[in-house]
Amino acid sequence: MLNDWRMYTDASKTEQKHVAWHEVLREIAQLDGESRTLVHAAYGDHVDLVVAGGNKGKVLVQWKEHEPGEQHFVLTTGEQSAVMASLVIEGDEAVFPISWCIPLEKAVPVCGDLLRTCDKGEPQELQWQPVEV
Repeated sequence: MLNDWRMYTDASKTEQKHVAWHEVLREIAQLDGESRTLVHAAYGDHVDLVVAGGNKGKVLVQWKEHEPGEQHFVLTTGEQSAVMASLVIEGDEAVFPISWCIPLEKAVPVCGDLLRTCDKGEPQELQWQPVEV
């Protein structure tokens, strides 16, 4: 189990070090789109997990791997649509493709697996889409 995460949340406005994976997951599960809208967790210089939003029970989940080369992914429903949705992140409204706005109850188990293993894996019902940054 990976228990040496660095974590920043907009609720605390501070970076915490040596955080256990389940503590990060608890913060993600509490995203509400109001006072808790961002959790950024990093494991060494290897990976970053950013979960943002929470309003209307939807979140944006981003995963970045730094080794062997930098790769950036977003968790999606896999549906192709031109429809956009807004999420509140740190007090500002941001617009994303609706397929990127994942129900929090579906995101939590995927994030738990990520935090325990540092491997994005292949989640059921959802998929990782590579993103060019």
